[in-house]
Amino acid sequence: MKNKILLLSVSFFCLFLSSCGIFNEKNDILGFDTTGYSTISEKDTHGGFHGDGTYHLILDCSSDSQKAQNMVSDWKPLPLSENLELVMYGGEKDGVEYCFNFAKQTNFPIIKHGVYKFFDRHSEAINPDDDSQLLSRYSYNFSLAMYDIDNDILYYFELDT
Repeated sequence: MKNKILLLSVSFFCLFLSSCGIFNEKNDILGFDTTGYSTISEKDTHGGFHGDGTYHLILDCSSDSQKAQNMVSDWKPLPLSENLELVMYGGEKDGVEYCFNFAKQTNFPIIKHGVYKFFDRHSEAINPDDDSQLLSRYSYNFSLAMYDIDNDILYYFELDT
């Protein structure tokens, strides 16, 4: 009897967590439906009580490149803004050296021909599409997707600190 109660309790808890989205797959990335595309690389370091960490995903979209390119048709053309370049690739601005270099850690190349979409999830964000205040904060909560049009590859990155 105790085993049945324990099994029911665990099942209910898992059902509850899945309804909260904790166990759901990421099928929609900034308006990009990822279903049907091959994963090249994926890693999630989020964890702990506060949920800090990074998540990255690299998708091969060559199986249906026309569908993928339609989904990113309203994204901004590359290159990235200066702030996003500094966060992703490192560099210097106003005498401050930015050594994040998340692109190197996640195997994101410099994309010559593509588009990107940024979403600021920080509690102080006024406009989630605007990265102008990104480097003036003590913490980061944002998502960035880049689509390489020449190679039909989607690169997605989340940072939560």
